[in-house]
Amino acid sequence: MERGRRIQAGMSGPGGVKGLGMLAWLETRRSRRVFEDEPVPKEVLERLVQAAITAPSNTNRQPWRFTVVTAEDKRKRIAAAVRARAEEIEAIIHRGHHAEDFASYGDFFHEPLESAAAIVVPQWRDYPDLIADLITSGGGDPSLYHTARSMQAELCSTSAAVMAMLLQAHAEGLGACWMAGPMIAKPEIEALLGIREPYRMVGAVAIGYPAGEAPPPGRKPIDRVVQWVEE
Repeated sequence: MERGRRIQAGMSGPGGVKGLGMLAWLETRRSRRVFEDEPVPKEVLERLVQAAITAPSNTNRQPWRFTVVTAEDKRKRIAAAVRARAEEIEAIIHRGHHAEDFASYGDFFHEPLESAAAIVVPQWRDYPDLIADLITSGGGDPSLYHTARSMQAELCSTSAAVMAMLLQAHAEGLGACWMAGPMIAKPEIEALLGIREPYRMVGAVAIGYPAGEAPPPGRKPIDRVVQWVEE
């Protein structure tokens, strides 16, 4: 009963953060794509990674790794590789009927990287599917069961870690944008940064002190994204 009253009142829980206040703060987070020309101190970046590794993971395997790039030359080479690939794609699309559609979108692949003070490249790795192996050892067919591999548990865990990093960046007064676009230059980026199997990059996060304002993003209303099962 006491727990219910505390939640209804939005009172502080064990971690000391008020529920309603936390929700209001979460709603102020934005993906920021333009940054000031100002370096981010290493100790701040370390806190971002420290926040990331608080994320939950399947059987606590912590399948993540992060490459934090602050060296100007490396940042420029990453952005240039993504830009070059985006221009290749744009040239191909121009031969079709969607040139204008991509023209208004393609810059998002590389522009945040070009002004970011730091680029974080998150990586994840697969682990053996223990439950599937145990089923096999008993003569069963693991394909009949949805084990952790069927939901790509390690990728999900790393995604949770990136979200924790984005929230810590927001708490530090930084802007950040987790980008899928850099994946078009995955081979070049992995070669430049020495990323090798079993690790695989999962996008890149552009980080810096934000320039200008960002309008609130549109969000689907709750009644479009939730199904309540109450009986």
